[in-house]
Order: sequence, then structure tokens, then C-alpha cells
Amino acid sequence: MPAEQDVVNKILIVGGTHGNESTGVFLINKWLRRPELLRREGLKVDILIGNPQAVKANRRYLDKDLNRCFSEKVLKDDSLSGIEIQRAHQLVEQLGPKGKCNYDLIIDLHTTTANMGVNLVLTLHDTFHHKMMAYMKKQRDDVVVTSEAELIPDHHFLCALANKNLIVEVGPVAQGLLNHQVIEKTEQATYQLLDFVELWNKDAVKNLPPSIEVFEYTGKVKYPVDKNGNIVACIHESIQNKDFISIKEGDVVFRNIMDGDIPYTGSPTYISFINEAAYYDQNIAFCTLKKSTIKIPG
Repeated sequence: MPAEQDVVNKILIVGGTHGNESTGVFLINKWLRRPELLRREGLKVDILIGNPQAVKANRRYLDKDLNRCFSEKVLKDDSLSGIEIQRAHQLVEQLGPKGKCNYDLIIDLHTTTANMGVNLVLTLHDTFHHKMMAYMKKQRDDVVVTSEAELIPDHHFLCALANKNLIVEVGPVAQGLLNHQVIEKTEQATYQLLDFVELWNKDAVKNLPPSIEVFEYTGKVKYPVDKNGNIVACIHESIQNKDFISIKEGDVVFRNIMDGDIPYTGSPTYISFINEAAYYDQNIAFCTLKKSTIKIPG
């Protein structure tokens, strides 16, 4: 059996942390009506809508991205206010603070407009999370594992309240849209994660691959803008919908307003969140990553 501190008894599944990512909201409403779908031996599984007001407005957020509100820095800043800041403090009171969360594992369901497949996002590296990723890679051929643990030490995600946590991010799908295929992928991935936890608690996770590939986030590339801050180039067709490809200096990444091609300048890198609609408010065109191999403990 796993050590006592590693046994997972209580799980929280969250949807609607971003109010216009409708897949998670749809599934939470489904599980409210059909809780038996989430039942696993030895597990207590609860569900939650993260940002109900943003869901009602069909907007990502109203004042501040809720999924950027759970770092210690933000939570301790008394000068901050707004709907999402208030909601973050409500959730900390309800779920417990970092390190003392009432849940052993939080799974947060998201979608993306980028072609990310079934993207599982890590904020932590340890045996539990690595074996969970290896299990999911074995179950599905559409899983891509990314890590934000290196980029953000004091994590601001809602799920980071729990000592074990994961974001499930499936795309592409437009904001505010329900897509049958994306819903099914998200739902099945959630059930597979619960299956893993049940096996983990029984020390029955077997025959995992010896290693897995993980993409670690390293930075962001912004759109070209004019002196007034207006975007003056779009993502070039050569990289559109090709998340997790590698690019090098000289590869074309933008088409500008004068129908000219703009090449990438910088070190070779992998890219993701290509043309993500949610990042236009920050002029972010895509994110950069490096690929590493993680050995899975036997």
C-alpha cells in the first residue's frame, strides 16, 4: 500500500473555473444528476462550479482570471478586490488553504481553442503525478503532458490548493461552445483518472511505460503590434493547429498586415497554445516549451 500521506481518499472535480469553458460546466451538471458515474471504491468524489458568476455571463472571468488568484502573493494582498478575488477567498475558506486542503486531489476541467488534444497539466513532480501521467499515456493515444511546475513555483491555479492536483485541458473547441467529441474526451479522461486513483490506493498500478515525455513551459511569444498596441499580424498557416511542433530560427510564424511573412527569431523550441483565444487580451500568440523525458519508478 502507498504511505498513509499518499493515499487519496477525497477528490474534488471542478468545472467552470473559466466561465466560457462550457465542457466542464456541462459535465458537472451531468454528474449532479448521475453521481453514480463518479463512484469508485474507497473514494469520496465531490464536484464544484469554480466561478458561477462568470459561467452565468459566459465570460472567462469578470474582473480577474480566477485561475490566477491562488498564489500566496495574491491571496495575502489585501489591496486586491473584485468578484474573482472574493471567490478565491470563499473557495479557500470552503476547501482549505494550500497545504491544508480538505481534498487530497483536485482535478480541474478546462478547454482550449488551440489544438492541444487531451492536455494534462502538471504543477508538481513526484511519484504519484508521474505514475498518473504514465497510466494516462498508456490508456490513451491523444494525451500530451505539460508541466508548469518549473515556470511558476508559487502556483496560482485553483487546483494547486490540494497537494495532489491536475488540470485536464481538451481542445480545440470555441469558447462558450459545447462540442460532443470534446465533452466525451474530457469525460472519459476524468473516469480514467479516477480509475488510476482507485488502483493507486490498492498499490495495483502495474505495467506502466518506463518513461514518458513531458513538455515544460519556458515562455511566451507575443503578436507584433503597432505603436497603438494593435495586433498587425496573424498566426501563419504553417503553424496553425500544429501545437507541440518544434520551430527554429527562420521558420515562418506570422503573416503581417502587408501580406508579408515574419520568421521566428530565437533558440529552437516547441510551441503550444497556438492562437489561443483566451490570450488575446495579453497579445500572446503562442507559448514555448522544451521536451524532457521522465523515468517512471518501477
